[in-house]
Amino acid sequence: MPMSQLFVHQHVFSLRGQFDVTDINEKPVYSVTGSFLKVPKYFTIYDHTGREIAKVVHQPFHFFSTFDVEMNGTVVATIRQRFSFFRSRFDIDSGTVTVQGSWTNFQFGVFANGQQVASIHEDVFSFGHAYELDIEDDDYEGLVVALVLAIDYAKSQAASGSAASSAN
Repeated sequence: MPMSQLFVHQHVFSLRGQFDVTDINEKPVYSVTGSFLKVPKYFTIYDHTGREIAKVVHQPFHFFSTFDVEMNGTVVATIRQRFSFFRSRFDIDSGTVTVQGSWTNFQFGVFANGQQVASIHEDVFSFGHAYELDIEDDDYEGLVVALVLAIDYAKSQAASGSAASSAN
């Protein structure tokens, strides 16, 4: 049984990318606000008190999508899309965590010091994008939410054919 279970429900028609990350009772735990028509594109994650937890920043001017995850003003992870003929592939540079599993099918685990701290899977039957995050270690909760947002955004850019665009 996970320590906490979170749900990310993104709305397909949300231009700014505003949505909540909720608990199992649909109570908002985090709110996410995306930048609108700004370069670089970014998503900021806030806790229920309005305190910034993390920021996911899409780095412009890279051939493949590249994202930095910032926490407390420090880059804690960089996610880079790799070249692949058939599906999206990503590398995560982080001294904190590793990710194992199928990123393209959104079924993966997040590990720290060899121990699984979270598992993530996509609800393919929902309208929009919906993910279940089972968090085993609450210390990694904000980072896990940020990783999910970055990978989802990179996948959506690749699917729309604009992953190489510098204006995203």
